[in-house]
Amino acid sequence: MAATAVTGKCRGAWKRGVLPFAAFPYVVFIFGCPSHENHLDVAGTVEIREIRIASLAAGRVARLLKDEGDSVHRGDTIAVLAQPGLAAQLAQRRAQAQAAERRTAEVTAALADSTRAANDLARATRLRDQAILSPQQYDNAAAIAAAAAARLQSVRAAPSESRAAAAAVAATEAIRDELVLLAPADGIVLTRYLEAGEAAGVGSPVVSLGVVAQPWVRAYVGERFLARVHVGQAVSIHADGVAAPVAGRLVEIAPRAEFTPRAALTERERADLVFAIKVTFVDPTGRLKAGLPVTLEVPLSP
Repeated sequence: MAATAVTGKCRGAWKRGVLPFAAFPYVVFIFGCPSHENHLDVAGTVEIREIRIASLAAGRVARLLKDEGDSVHRGDTIAVLAQPGLAAQLAQRRAQAQAAERRTAEVTAALADSTRAANDLARATRLRDQAILSPQQYDNAAAIAAAAAARLQSVRAAPSESRAAAAAVAATEAIRDELVLLAPADGIVLTRYLEAGEAAGVGSPVVSLGVVAQPWVRAYVGERFLARVHVGQAVSIHADGVAAPVAGRLVEIAPRAEFTPRAALTERERADLVFAIKVTFVDPTGRLKAGLPVTLEVPLSP
């Protein structure tokens, strides 16, 4: 009995042939095969980088300014979180910093007073030894010098206190700034994980952002073709409905093999080892959307 086989290019129409030596009819599908000796056609999928935007400080979602599908630019405010009592805490620490700053200004005056009182005490000591100054006058000079030295000692830590207070203000302001979530890049809001009024923990994503300006293609190359493809080589990207191929560049080859993904069509090919590749491209018109299946035409070196 003659058997019917289906063969052909990976990126073209299938051809039907007859295999007279087969006992039973069967169908053969070829996946990731070289359509010509000088290039390889492999199926791939357009991917985009996804950024999950989260806060490093816990809070409650006060406002969500962007919805799913909205375009955003770098620096746009996406969401605002709130912490009870944070504004009052910030005002308190700013007041403490101002008080510490005023105490810093007292250090110069205290140092001058202590120096003057110490000099007065030295003169009073000489006059006492000459019996010119009464013991009571000497005691007054000594008391004044001791008080000035004590005042200097009390304010000597003011600069350190001022720096600590300023650091506390900066830490509180940093927490306040973390509660305002900004877009780190141009893109499109893909998912809103939380809604207004819900609590967001530290590191919990609030929204996810797709960076559509930096698309790339994920595909897999069989082990037998690995030595004939190289990082940096030009690749043509073909997609249904797009007349002209899009130019791309192979930027990464996985260092570790894996099994053929579920897209493989035969039992034998599912057992083959493949290596993932990454191809970047520039598409200003946005013809190649995320998730779109494409075919890569990868040149093969001799």
